[in-house]
Amino acid sequence: MKKLDTVFIVDDDEVIVYLTNKLIASAEFCENVENYFDAQSALDKLNDTLANGGKLPDAILIDINMPVMNGWQFIETFQKTTEFRRIPCFIFTTSIDAADKNKALKYKVIRDFITKPLTHQKLDKILRMVDR
Repeated sequence: MKKLDTVFIVDDDEVIVYLTNKLIASAEFCENVENYFDAQSALDKLNDTLANGGKLPDAILIDINMPVMNGWQFIETFQKTTEFRRIPCFIFTTSIDAADKNKALKYKVIRDFITKPLTHQKLDKILRMVDR
């Protein structure tokens, strides 16, 4: 499997984002990581990229519980744009609530529900799912 070009991490926890970036770099998972500490900023970047004909990310890892716009609100808005629907999204959360997992998997744009912390095995699984 080849590594990805660009991945968005959308999470308000700076420590998790830092550790996730370190793991992604050590695993050579992707060329570029863009970090967004709130979902609205990530959505704004996606819309700007689309409007300017730029390259959209290969995958998005998004937390559920964030200020400004939570992960569910992001997904609801995100899936309304046809061009975004081909970007695989992964819920990336500390939640172990079965209701959250069931809700996540009802969205077609969400490929999987990944619990924190990220591991090399979870990165391999994401690569396999994106590669499909």
